[in-house]
Amino acid sequence: MLREAAGARGLAIVPVASAALAASGAQAAIVGLEGRDPAACVARARAQGWQGALMLVLARDCNGGVAGALDAGADDAVALPASASEIAARLAARLRCRAPMIALGGLRIDTVERRVEREGRTVPLLPREYGLLLHLARSAGRCVGRAELLAAVWGLHFDPGTNVVEVHVSRLRAKLDRGFAIPMLVTDKGCGYRLAG
Repeated sequence: MLREAAGARGLAIVPVASAALAASGAQAAIVGLEGRDPAACVARARAQGWQGALMLVLARDCNGGVAGALDAGADDAVALPASASEIAARLAARLRCRAPMIALGGLRIDTVERRVEREGRTVPLLPREYGLLLHLARSAGRCVGRAELLAAVWGLHFDPGTNVVEVHVSRLRAKLDRGFAIPMLVTDKGCGYRLAG
């Protein structure tokens, strides 16, 4: 549910072990607490090198509640039974405060307005195309494989046996690169796709 709610906002939820969080390249971390101490969770995440936004999802009977989690240093906290859409909205709001604009060469992505421009020309995108572009932009220069895109953009952790990724990449490429001499969306044969600046 949370993956779908986040995906609708152009965000990708990817599970990461807490010890690997600092090196993951993630922009925010959502940690679910089941009766654990929020202060200890925040301290552990910071001790492991995580400096990004930290959101705690608390069980109803969590020690100290939302106020205690915020006092402990969490950037945001929500108590269950919060809906997936509320958690996704809070995450999107937190990320807007940190990174409202992504720039790569002549490409500009306004993550607040969800507006995309290349060389000053507006690129109108459907929500899934926007989510795909956003994930590729946040991984700029790195080849992103099909399985990662299925997980990040569609919330699928299995291959559905369709060409959904290829179709959306083709549509995105047509909108993003049309009229420009140098393409930004590049296919690395047999590996995946990357956004080049």
